[in-house]
Amino acid sequence: MIRPALLLCFFALAGCGPANDGLALQSDYLQRLQRSLDAADVNAFDNRNVSQYRLPARRERLSEIPELRIGLLDLVIDARRCPHLQQLISQRNSSLGKQLMPSQRLGYEGDLLRAIDACLPHLQEDSSLKTTLQRLASDKRQQLQAVFWNALNGSPEFENYLRFADQALPADTLEDSAALDALQRLASIGAGLPAQLPPNADELEPLFFALYASEQGGQLITSLASLRQTLDAGSEMLEQRQQGRPLCPLGQATPRGRIMQNIFVKFYAGGLQPYLAKVDQRGQQWQAALLQLQRIDGIPPATREHLQRLAGEQDSLWQDFRAATARHVKAWQTLLNSCGLAPGQAGWNNAEKDAEP
Repeated sequence: MIRPALLLCFFALAGCGPANDGLALQSDYLQRLQRSLDAADVNAFDNRNVSQYRLPARRERLSEIPELRIGLLDLVIDARRCPHLQQLISQRNSSLGKQLMPSQRLGYEGDLLRAIDACLPHLQEDSSLKTTLQRLASDKRQQLQAVFWNALNGSPEFENYLRFADQALPADTLEDSAALDALQRLASIGAGLPAQLPPNADELEPLFFALYASEQGGQLITSLASLRQTLDAGSEMLEQRQQGRPLCPLGQATPRGRIMQNIFVKFYAGGLQPYLAKVDQRGQQWQAALLQLQRIDGIPPATREHLQRLAGEQDSLWQDFRAATARHVKAWQTLLNSCGLAPGQAGWNNAEKDAEP
């Protein structure tokens, strides 16, 4: 499906992309917390931690679909009023037609079923061909969900989008809405089967290419995993300091408490939090599409389990990220409240904003 010229262009552009600073932002934030809280060093994020989100082998995600065909000779003799159907079956029986990629087959099956529906009114009610075509159409509709899943699981485009990346999302990257829109559109196509036929290959090809051309699917997975580790490590430092040696033991602001307030304002609210919001916003659309995919009938068990690990409503990367975010906000609230330096408290507006850790 992806033309060689387009692939070369894509890889050339990818090599000139913006430098990644999503992981650097997180590392800088943790280092400032560690120094200011006199906490133990924390381990840097290791990309190998994301390997648990590796896609299952393709053979585990593909289904065997029996070939259902009708002889071209019968159509030449009996279906003279259905030239489009004749053409489609002729194409399928050709050497190229026998080598359709899974995503191309999805579009072909939609075209074939539409051609059969258009042909049936032109055939005599008692004709054997009409009976044969009706049976063929019924059987092929029953196969559509398996064809849909093979289109996704057998395509390098879908695999590329769900493959974790070496880099996290850059902090200043622009949203790649084309890939998210394509993922949501494919989920809608699958959810509509078999009542609504899939679109033709010309409409499907840009959707798959949008997934392949985007680096942000894999970067989002890495961002969610790295942020989960960063936020949990930061929360652990904040919580342990409060439990062991509180920054403000008398409930009043101290110099160290004001330094921590400054870190909160400049490096959490002013740095990490906007990045968190970007990842969360993008992740919500991503998770909604993956949830919709999980609910489509005929999903192979290996694919269902993988999507659950990524974006399920429980025990998933997405839910772990959301839980880590909430825990970190609570840890900051507890610390700042204990010093009278939280938003809304008297000390909030009287902080020494120029304090540096």
